[in-house]
Amino acid sequence: MTYNPQIHVFTKEQLDEHDLNIASKVHQATVASVVRQLNRKSPGQLLNSSRDNGKSLLWDDEKLKKVLAHIEDS
Repeated sequence: MTYNPQIHVFTKEQLDEHDLNIASKVHQATVASVVRQLNRKSPGQLLNSSRDNGKSLLWDDEKLKKVLAHIEDS
């Protein structure tokens, strides 16, 4: 057993539940963000956004890290 508070020990079930919880929160934030972006666009902009599998709507690494940090803190 370690006394380092930065080290957490999980069972497989706990880790799966933890991962699912984080994934669902990131998914919710992503969907909300994309819907807000799409609601602000004109039909032509929507068409352009749909090209290349909508990659223009993806978050950059910095924004994703901010969201993950916020989720970890809550």
